[in-house]
Amino acid sequence: MTGAHLMNILDFIKNILIDEFKKIQQDENHHYISLSLICQGIEFLGACLDSEPFSAKGLSAARFRRAIYDLFPTSYHKFNQGSGRPFDLYENLRCGLLHVILPESPLELIRRSEKEKFNANHLEVKEIWGIHRLVLVSEDLFEDYEKACQEIIARISDGRLKGWKFVGDVLSTQR
Repeated sequence: MTGAHLMNILDFIKNILIDEFKKIQQDENHHYISLSLICQGIEFLGACLDSEPFSAKGLSAARFRRAIYDLFPTSYHKFNQGSGRPFDLYENLRCGLLHVILPESPLELIRRSEKEKFNANHLEVKEIWGIHRLVLVSEDLFEDYEKACQEIIARISDGRLKGWKFVGDVLSTQR
């Protein structure tokens, strides 16, 4: 028989945002779905960085962009510069995947096993299928996302992030 399992913010980030997402990401049959989850996770990490409730409305772009700037390598920054940019991660990746489950062009979402086929690397802009596309390698994106999660865990654990958002349980599940 299973019982209720309560998770605080640190457990939630480790068990759900990292461990569960990683299982999905590593399953060759679910690589595409993992990209949507990573986008949701990035936005959650951005929510950890602000003072608004997790459920606050209208903060998706600000939260996603802040997480990219504050927690991801600087190589992501040029693809996080705002609305209307051709390779903007928020508009083209996050919004496309979370709203209609299709990324906006001009992205090319690949696995590491496809890098040779496309002769492309993560975060490289390259002509593919007749147009310039931003290549995102799902395993590379997940590794950077996991490091961002670990950074939030570290900031909460050492008191750099503190306050009412990080006190108590955030999720109750049946296990």
